[in-house]
Amino acid sequence: MGVKRLLKRSNSNARKMILSKERFDSLMGVLPYFARGIILMGFYTGMRRTEMLRLTWDKIFLEKRIIKLEASDTKNNRARVIPISDELYSFLKRLPRTIGTNRVFTHNGRPIGNDLLRVTMMRACKACGIVYGRFAKDGFILHDLRHSFNTHMRKAGVAESVIMECTGHTTRTMFDRYNTVDDEDKREASLN
Repeated sequence: MGVKRLLKRSNSNARKMILSKERFDSLMGVLPYFARGIILMGFYTGMRRTEMLRLTWDKIFLEKRIIKLEASDTKNNRARVIPISDELYSFLKRLPRTIGTNRVFTHNGRPIGNDLLRVTMMRACKACGIVYGRFAKDGFILHDLRHSFNTHMRKAGVAESVIMECTGHTTRTMFDRYNTVDDEDKREASLN
């Protein structure tokens, strides 16, 4: 692996792309139905891509409006409980279950994989004028939904400890990495 690529990868999660609610709505409007739930879940829960793609119905408790991830379901091997927002609840309640698999997100009877999701995201972003790609200037990738969740929750006044519980961040350093201070934050600070 070349040095330039290694340097890019070593800082791959240090991103500043936050999807506004307006751009999120625009993206949702052009996504095919099979991909909408993943984007909705990412935006409203901050879950990781792998956690969403591997999610099974037995982890979703609609009556309690929570998702329970076991330690084996998460990157840091820590179980967590994630609340389900009204928007996500409405979507999941209507989402049909696929015969032959317990996976939540499927397409044509099979679990959705990384490649299909990436191609679908590229096309949808292009259709609504969002730059796509990790190395594109101001480019959007699925992982940016995790950054967006952290930032939007902080702006809504949710306690940092609660956000960290939802996302599974175990250190303040990781929380700070996913929490983006933008021009709107700076304007609000100057008015107080």
